[in-house]
Amino acid sequence: MSVITIPRVLREKLGEDGVDALLTVFSEVSLNTRTDLATKSDIKDMATKSDLKDLATALRQEMASKEDLAKLETKLVEKISDSKAETLKWMFLFWVSQIGILIAALKFFVK
Repeated sequence: MSVITIPRVLREKLGEDGVDALLTVFSEVSLNTRTDLATKSDIKDMATKSDLKDLATALRQEMASKEDLAKLETKLVEKISDSKAETLKWMFLFWVSQIGILIAALKFFVK
């Protein structure tokens, strides 16, 4: 750790308590600055421009193309229309059965 000397003029203006406080601030700033600096190993671990370009290229290749999205949309539309038809079929069967039950109940009570 380096030694900081405070000039006499400043020492007289600040007083001993002021100088001690100033030295405390300087030492804290010095310690914080040293811990924030990148080390050689930090710099070695950083990605290079070519690494980033390779990563971007790989990401582009993994992304779906417009044709893939169009095919997916077509499949989804088909599935939705199939499910609508299936739902209508079951609704019709339910209505028919409900009408049959109603007619049977009416015949039972009319007798």
